[in-house]
Amino acid sequence: MSTNFETVHDLPESCQQAVYDLILAVADSKHLLGLRYGEWLGAPVLESSIAASAMAQDEFGHSRLFYSLVDDFVQAGLPQRQEVPSEYRNIEVLDQPFESWTDFVAANALVDAALLVQLEAFRNSSLMPLRRFVPKLIQEEVFHLQHAQGWMSLMTNTSEQSRSALQQAIRKIWDPILCWLGKPQSDSEKALLGAGIQDIDSDGLRTRWMEQVGPLVEQGHLDLPVSNDTITGEWILGSSLNWDGWDESFRRASKTGPDAETFAQIECFSTHSYPVGT
Repeated sequence: MSTNFETVHDLPESCQQAVYDLILAVADSKHLLGLRYGEWLGAPVLESSIAASAMAQDEFGHSRLFYSLVDDFVQAGLPQRQEVPSEYRNIEVLDQPFESWTDFVAANALVDAALLVQLEAFRNSSLMPLRRFVPKLIQEEVFHLQHAQGWMSLMTNTSEQSRSALQQAIRKIWDPILCWLGKPQSDSEKALLGAGIQDIDSDGLRTRWMEQVGPLVEQGHLDLPVSNDTITGEWILGSSLNWDGWDESFRRASKTGPDAETFAQIECFSTHSYPVGT
């Protein structure tokens, strides 16, 4: 029987860094996703502008909960990260603003799905503060995926041009998102599983992700490296992932972080200082 930990202070030293790294990666990714959603209040239709605003609020709220755990780790003795772009651990595809509504839809479907499966892996976490607040977050994420599903269906059925554009947008972000879910047999993965922080390994997370994304790809007749085994019903990844330069602490290959304009907005959020007229 695994041990439950009432606070981050109770975690064994052998896994504290790995848990801290993951919590910070989730917090940063949700913060940046909320920012990207919030940039699209001028969506193609009014309903999606409202949805983008609602999803942004959800992601900001989720990130605050994860950042509160990050603060607990700092109080427990782990060094506080420097507030510079290169120290941010968000999913790489969120470093720059979305160039188009098509990019928004692709991220809505794929990034949100990655964060959702990671949340689901925390349902029975041994870290009790995490285990307590995650179910509500999962409920809120369902709406995000419904929005993505609706738009993916619309774009893949409207015209060959919109279907092709969506396929291209998804291809750009496919590998970084899959890699963000973790490298098999990495030291951090072993520590997370050994302490019962999450209930499944990185390959299991990718399988769950494909179960979310695969049906959308199939229904939209998109040419992407995922397929369904007609005998077992299992979704299979049809390409290998490149781990060259991948950093298991940051869950990404590059360590450039958000671009300068994005980081300026992050600083405004953290300091509550919003310049007017600049």
